[in-house]
Amino acid sequence: MTAGASADAVVVRVDRDRCIGSGMCALSAPGSLALGTDGLAEPVAEYGSDGAELTTGLAEAVDFCPVEALTLYSARGGYRIAPAE
Repeated sequence: MTAGASADAVVVRVDRDRCIGSGMCALSAPGSLALGTDGLAEPVAEYGSDGAELTTGLAEAVDFCPVEALTLYSARGGYRIAPAE
């Protein structure tokens, strides 16, 4: 899916200063997030740049992050989706 193709297209951002590498995100959404060689979370390419379809796993990964290092934004409008401010 390309950005703008759906109202549900999202971009996920990882605050690498907050991330502790617990791996909960990669376990919840293995197609969306992975642990990099440094042990910290990183989005797969489509979620980090142009956006991709919001999945249940990705939404859960944001909720499960113990240090709130993940943030979802609308790929179309750029507004924050989760977590709530």
